[in-house]
Amino acid sequence: MTSNNIALSPDLTIQIENIDSPGLFPQEQGLVRVVVTNEGEGQFAGPLDINLYASIDSDLDSPLNEGNLVGEDELLGSVDSVLVNLSPGESQEFTIDFAGSEVRNPSVVAPGSYYLIAGVEAANYVAESNTENNLGSTHVSVNNSDVVIDWNATALNAVQNTRKFAPIAARDLAIVHAAIYDAVNAIDRSYDPYLVSVEESVAEGASLEAAAAAAAYTALVDLFPTQTAEFDLQFKRSLAEIPDDAAKLKGIELGTYVAEEILEIRSTDGADIYSGGFYEPGTEAGEWRPTPPNYLPAGFSEWGKVTPFVIPSVDDYLGEGFPELTSEQYAAEINETKALGSVDSTLRTDDQTEIAKFWSFDRIDSFGVTGFWNQIAEEIAIQQDNTLVENARLFALLNFGQADSGIAVLASKYNFGLWRPVTAIREADNDGNPDTVGDPEWMPLLTTPPNPEYLAGHSIGAGAAVEVLTDFFGEDFNFTITSPETPGISRSYGSFYEAGVEDSLSRIYGGVHYPTSANESFTLGLNLGNYVVNNALV
Repeated sequence: MTSNNIALSPDLTIQIENIDSPGLFPQEQGLVRVVVTNEGEGQFAGPLDINLYASIDSDLDSPLNEGNLVGEDELLGSVDSVLVNLSPGESQEFTIDFAGSEVRNPSVVAPGSYYLIAGVEAANYVAESNTENNLGSTHVSVNNSDVVIDWNATALNAVQNTRKFAPIAARDLAIVHAAIYDAVNAIDRSYDPYLVSVEESVAEGASLEAAAAAAAYTALVDLFPTQTAEFDLQFKRSLAEIPDDAAKLKGIELGTYVAEEILEIRSTDGADIYSGGFYEPGTEAGEWRPTPPNYLPAGFSEWGKVTPFVIPSVDDYLGEGFPELTSEQYAAEINETKALGSVDSTLRTDDQTEIAKFWSFDRIDSFGVTGFWNQIAEEIAIQQDNTLVENARLFALLNFGQADSGIAVLASKYNFGLWRPVTAIREADNDGNPDTVGDPEWMPLLTTPPNPEYLAGHSIGAGAAVEVLTDFFGEDFNFTITSPETPGISRSYGSFYEAGVEDSLSRIYGGVHYPTSANESFTLGLNLGNYVVNNALV
């Protein structure tokens, strides 16, 4: 707030002058240089604090994501109590090292497109004449990114900003990357087209980068109209990197055309009809009903009728059904989730608790677990020096698998209508099974999503992602990642399969799924992903 009563007071401002952009892998080198200026009329002498944040946009929101599973922005670290002596108009430069102990690499953003925000504040009781200008920001796309990765990250940011629910977001991402792929492939022609075939003479000589950018921009403006201003900025950034020539204009025209065709084709897939729907909660043992603490109604009960992107139908991915409530296996399922998934479990290890939170993504202000698999793919594609053509195909297949697994799993959930663990455990005395015991106060570690239990969405999506990423990068691929759900915490894997299994198991540790559902869903996801990579864009 500005004060008219402070005479000859200092006024600290901060600008990000230069950045050697860090990635998201832990301890990856990166430097950022900031300049602090005293724009007031009085001397500033004393300590100041410099804070660095990562954000999906140029605004700093509250609350910050500090590991409490809320918020879109992340405090990366602080350089505290730096002694300076700045006369009016004087500046001082500071270099912040991402491989140092004070500041960590970002966790909550995708590397292709995000903002670094720097903040400065007096660390003593010196009053500033203006405290509304203590932040500076700059847009970042990490080194070795390309237009496909930049627009993938831009799409993930849009998902977060608009709070889109997971099934719709997965469909949107698939549409965006279908448009990018068909536009790029029309020029490169290394693979089969997805939906839009373009004559070679029409696409010849067009810029790959311009076609990809225009396709992404056109699709995203249609799918996320409230985010058009940010898409305009990204489109301008993308086009600024391309020479102003006929190839650029031809690429823009081609990408726009392909995206419009993809949007038209998908406009009849049923998404507008089947995004709603009412599902009657059950009252009998085993039947789904709303769960605590919010007791929300069932969501997306009709989504299983949406036309898939690659698989012929959902019929092969519905699962065989859950064990009978009176069976020994059912009792074993309930009791395992009851013991491991309780909010106050004494049997769940610290590592299992971390796994549950690391993969959770149930909050509405995240880009979801589908977005997380995209974030992982971005990082590894950058690390592996993928070409633009390779990335166009990779992200199309990845998001086809995610969209189709989302459609299939919701078809299964509402086909079987099985109650969630929190209901089953609280009402176990009424399930007819002598080996289960009710606990009316039981609560899971994670908040239960508002839909039936069987099959498991995380698990089937993980299986699909594993197949696509393994097809691209190989079976024994070692990587370390951080998660937006647990900023600053990294986990390492020896393969995508290992990561996928952990994603699936996280739902048991979180108390929202049974072991059979998680395991069976993961296997079905592997089958679905295998179908996608062998039957699309070959």
